[in-house]
Amino acid sequence: MISRLLYPLFALMLLIGCTNPAPRKNKVDESKQRIPKKNLSVSTDKDNPLEEFDEKNIKQRLNVENGVSVEWIASPFKSNPTLKDGEVCLLSYRLTLPDGKIIDGNNRIKLPFIPYLVGYNMQIAGWDLGMHHLRVGDFAKVIIPAEMAYGSKGIKNIVPSNSEVWLYVKVLAKVSPDGDKNGVKYWVFDKGAPTKLDGTEDKEIFYHAIASTKSNPNVQNTYRKHLTLSYVPGARNVVPGLRSLLKAARPGQKIFALLSSEQAYGKQGYGALVQPNESVFYNLTIRSVREL
Repeated sequence: MISRLLYPLFALMLLIGCTNPAPRKNKVDESKQRIPKKNLSVSTDKDNPLEEFDEKNIKQRLNVENGVSVEWIASPFKSNPTLKDGEVCLLSYRLTLPDGKIIDGNNRIKLPFIPYLVGYNMQIAGWDLGMHHLRVGDFAKVIIPAEMAYGSKGIKNIVPSNSEVWLYVKVLAKVSPDGDKNGVKYWVFDKGAPTKLDGTEDKEIFYHAIASTKSNPNVQNTYRKHLTLSYVPGARNVVPGLRSLLKAARPGQKIFALLSSEQAYGKQGYGALVQPNESVFYNLTIRSVREL
């Protein structure tokens, strides 16, 4: 289990999270090249604190998909496999503008790391495109163009229109799931508070959910709609893979759940939101449980 200190991270990730379309699939440029120091930063601001850091530390660059590139600061364990879709890793990161301004990071919520599920649009599309080329132990800078970040809209008073962003990220570890059976894989990041209703079915569970797929970052987000969902054990108002998880849920729990298509929307999909035969990722926060 990951510490209760992770409680506030889910709300923060809504502010700087996934709002753009899923990445298009282009061919990856596998040629790695060392970058001359004079080309390491696109900023011309002499007071940019990142310029000197980049010049001293970046060693290697890889151009990946859709204008995204990865520049390695450290890669001590090259025998480690690269991160794969459906894996959860722990990240320490800072998200910056090219002028050196830090706009997000786990330090903002006073946490040493955040959990991140690879490949399912937890953040802007450029994150996953970069993560696919990183390993546990890597410290890298991922340069994300505007179209893979916040586009022409940007974020008011935070990210200018048509601005690229830079993700400085350390991959600290992978996290094994707490359960993986019959197409339901889940990670519990907080045990929650025990109640007298544990193990019973005469209760109603209230929760928030953020759901996404590989193709769609915006399947569901109850925070944006200021809506709390509810579930009564035995009801069929949620997809099959969530029923057992919610039935056993406790107030305060934070759960990542990756459901196979059979445990989600199956062959039919769900309108324009979920494609047929597509897995769905749920980021759940259990608000409360009450007796019926």
